[in-house]
Amino acid sequence: MALDYFVLVFIAAIGVYQIASIPAGLRGLWFFRQHKVQYFFGILAILGVFGWFYTSEERNIQHTVEGAQQLWLFLGAIVFAYFINAILASVIQAAVSKRGDSPIRGKQQDRGMETLKTMTLLDGILSSWRKKKGIED
Repeated sequence: MALDYFVLVFIAAIGVYQIASIPAGLRGLWFFRQHKVQYFFGILAILGVFGWFYTSEERNIQHTVEGAQQLWLFLGAIVFAYFINAILASVIQAAVSKRGDSPIRGKQQDRGMETLKTMTLLDGILSSWRKKKGIED
């Protein structure tokens, strides 16, 4: 039951990150360039998870996931979902840029989440690494 809970929260968090990154302008977290497709993907992920939860036959059995365990599973799932979302977005955008579309690029001027408005997570990490080593972009 704990693994089911972790997976359900993980998938729902991916959907929420996809939806929330649009109005925030965090292009570095986007899987798709079209807003409608991204909204559809996020909503489909969230509704799919809730559908899976409520149609599961094992939903009403006594389970052994207690409150403190549930908190740590929830926190672990949303943090893991963020990193997987950022890595997948970086890989997807890199693959798209190899096909000829222009990737989102920019110099790292901001810190933290603001960096994701102009570049992906992996690009931001590489840019910071180059900056520390003294290599110009």
